[in-house]
Amino acid sequence: MSLKLFNSLTREKEEFKPLEEGKVKFYSCGQTIYDDLHVGNARAYIFWDTLRRYLEFKGYTVRHVQNITDVGHLTDDGDQGEDKVEKRANELGIEPMELVEDQIERYFEDTKAVNVERQDIVPRATGHIHEMIEYVKKIIENGYGYEIDGNVYFDVEKFAEDYPYGEMANKDLEQLKEEAQARVEHDDRKRNQYDFALWINADESHLMKWSSPWSEGYPGWHLECSVMSQKYLGDEFDIHAGGKDHIFPHHPNERAQCFAATGKGQANYWLHNEFITVEGEKMSKSKGNFYTVRDLIEEGYSGDAIRMYVISSHYRSETDFSKDGLEQAEKELSAIRSTVQKIRKSDGDDLNLNESPEDIRDGFETYMDNDLHTARAKQFLMEKVRLLSSALSGGDSVKDEYADVLVELFGVLGVNMESDVSRTESEMADTLVELREKFRENEDWETSDYIRDRLGELGFEIEDREDGAVWYR
Repeated sequence: MSLKLFNSLTREKEEFKPLEEGKVKFYSCGQTIYDDLHVGNARAYIFWDTLRRYLEFKGYTVRHVQNITDVGHLTDDGDQGEDKVEKRANELGIEPMELVEDQIERYFEDTKAVNVERQDIVPRATGHIHEMIEYVKKIIENGYGYEIDGNVYFDVEKFAEDYPYGEMANKDLEQLKEEAQARVEHDDRKRNQYDFALWINADESHLMKWSSPWSEGYPGWHLECSVMSQKYLGDEFDIHAGGKDHIFPHHPNERAQCFAATGKGQANYWLHNEFITVEGEKMSKSKGNFYTVRDLIEEGYSGDAIRMYVISSHYRSETDFSKDGLEQAEKELSAIRSTVQKIRKSDGDDLNLNESPEDIRDGFETYMDNDLHTARAKQFLMEKVRLLSSALSGGDSVKDEYADVLVELFGVLGVNMESDVSRTESEMADTLVELREKFRENEDWETSDYIRDRLGELGFEIEDREDGAVWYR
């Protein structure tokens, strides 16, 4: 079976063939680090983490690079407005780097909470200013950049004479020109309004600035990903992923910079995730429907439930987020974990489904190979959980291999299905179940029921068998 991915560059599903056999070089756009991780961005990172896990499941060695943007991302993608990090730091009355250090720590806490594994390399924009300056020099030397008043711009019209520019967004230069005139505040320094900044001359009040041959300033937002992706993965690599909003202008501008500096266009496969809505509306702080991962965890939802909810949709489908959906995901988690525990505690000799564990693994792979269709893969696994649970309820015992395959495949989706019971909790449950058995032997049904009910309140289910009682979480 071969993996097919929808390539935004060609707008087709294509069979995935890495540049180097058995190895995958993967770059994903990361966080602009000025606020806590909201569920929309978390959805993207969960999917790219799932892609990495699935590639490794298929036997690839993966190098995953994901940047942290801590300078250069302005409030308007048309090279206007304030730097998002500096603006937020000013609102809080702190230094920008103080904000960044705090937010990076919180970011890794939040991504860990939803089981996103830390990428192999997580470079920061501010750590690569020298490389960016050298990169801009190459672009200018090759004839695709120009400097005016300490600002350096990318000459889109000149570039488009030699390389494709608007193909990812399916736009020609005339469309881009019309859109730029409508969207971007007029800048007399630009040769064309759709040209974009490579280096910005900072005014005196701007705190985040560095010396360059052109001015005391800072890099344009698009520059960092061109520089860091090619630095750590080479001029050409396999996969570049990001949000749907990056289809234009961020990724075409990144790609153009790479061609202009190196003659190579970064990735062969460009993947973009859709956004979420909240009860049918765009998520917004002003509307009061803005959810961060940290808020949800503090409200009592588990990171596994958030992850389970996210992978219940396809990464290219727009999804409506709701707490009802999270609560349903918690119930699904409970059902799967209970089934896994029951299999582990059954005799493990009798039941063979019509499908072997290997058949289940193959079925899962079929859905995941279809453009990482986590929703259908999860639904397929849930059907197996229901079959196994029904068999157990009917008194059958189930081979341990079925529990193993459920844990393995949900693990590929990034959801932990092993029991979350601590050693102390396990010992407590064992003791109370033993006590309950003694009360039952003495026909003290009131006390035995009391123990059962109290354990139930703690999430423990008791099953009475001929050979004694067994508990499940």
